[in-house]
Amino acid sequence: MKTEEKTIAVQYANALLQLADASGDLRNIYGNLDAVAKAFKGNPELLVLFKHPAISAPQRLQLLKEMGKDLDKLSARMLELLVERRKIELLPTILEEFYELLRARHNRVTAQLVCAEQISEQESESIKQKLEKKLNKTVELSLHIDKSLIGGYVLKIGDQVIDGSLKGRLQSIEKSLLSV
Repeated sequence: MKTEEKTIAVQYANALLQLADASGDLRNIYGNLDAVAKAFKGNPELLVLFKHPAISAPQRLQLLKEMGKDLDKLSARMLELLVERRKIELLPTILEEFYELLRARHNRVTAQLVCAEQISEQESESIKQKLEKKLNKTVELSLHIDKSLIGGYVLKIGDQVIDGSLKGRLQSIEKSLLSV
């Protein structure tokens, strides 16, 4: 995703969070918008229809109203705004940012640990506890296996990446040798 689009998504997510706080209905709003985002993801033609230049703004809004009959007012208004401004494709990113803001508010962080081979539940829990102690936050750790790493791990926390893999080290050595 382009940096500009992410910046726009963050702005929408911040505004949505403030309005959702004021309404006191965070879960319902997130759930409603997530359902619409999943509908777009499950049916890409629908997104094409919403972006098609031959479809007028009133037609897009009418289609949106038919899709979201059961939505709360804030969710419906957010979707209308995205359709009016031709930013509806940013909905999944807005929701990701919205969820990240909620996590930050509750002092939670997601981390992704990519290993060359499966690690035990005990090792996973140990890593999680060490991260929680180091970051002073609750960590939601997800594990993934990537055989191409050869050995070691890659840890991703937000947009920070710690590459402790053998593959990463070899690439670093190769880069330094080529720069000589």
